[in-house]
Amino acid sequence: MTIHLTKPMTLKGAEVSEPAIDFEALTGADLVAAEGEVSVMGDNTPFIAASMRYQAAVAARMIGCPADDVIAMPAADFKAVILPR
Repeated sequence: MTIHLTKPMTLKGAEVSEPAIDFEALTGADLVAAEGEVSVMGDNTPFIAASMRYQAAVAARMIGCPADDVIAMPAADFKAVILPR
């Protein structure tokens, strides 16, 4: 699946306006690592899957960028990336 961004992002040195999101590439280890990452960020959401930071960390793993890059996206792009249709 690809997501069309309103503002391109830099990914591995290249400007990308349609990053690929590959759900099949994720493992349980990725989800656990994302949980640990957002815990370090100070996220203590009781149901971690409901956390936007957690969703950003998971999306970042699918895209291949740091979670901070997803969090820094314009709101419309952030929403499209963490809640793909």
